Amino acid sequence: MAVHGRVELERVGRVIRDRARASLMSDTKWRKLISALSAPELQLKQCVVKFIDARDEKVLHLPLLLSAPRPWLDTFEFGPVPLRSIAWMLFPRIVKYERGNGHVPKGEFLQNVDAAAVAVNALGKYPIALSEQGLLITGHVV
Repeated sequence: MAVHGRVELERVGRVIRDRARASLMSDTKWRKLISALSAPELQLKQCVVKFIDARDEKVLHLPLLLSAPRPWLDTFEFGPVPLRSIAWMLFPRIVKYERGNGHVPKGEFLQNVDAAAVAVNALGKYPIALSEQGLLITGHVV
C-alpha cells in the first residue's frame, strides 16, 4: 500500500526517470485536463489508465476527484494516486460493463470522446490522440 506523501512522490519520480524517455504532462496539466473532462455535459463514465509503476492497465470510473492534495488524484478504486504516475489515460468510445445481478444483461455506453477532445483542445496544447478506440492522453513516453 502506498504512503500518500512526499516519499511516495519521490519514489514515483525515480520510477519515471528510470522508465520514461520523456514526460509530457505536469501535475498542473493533469489537474486542468481532469477538471475539464469531469464536466457533467460530457457524460464520461470510465477511463483506462496505465500507471508508470504498474504492470497492468486499470479501469477507473468517473468522476475522478481532485479534492486530494495538489499532486494527487483521488479515485474510487484505489484511493489517492500521484497524478505524475499516469503514463497514459484512454477514454474509450464504448464502455462495456457488467451488472451485479446475473438476471440483468451486460451493457454498453457510448462516450462522446469527440466532444471530450474539443474540450481538451480548448485548454491549449495537450498530448492527445483521437482514434476509433477513443481519446488517448499521453503522460510519459516510455
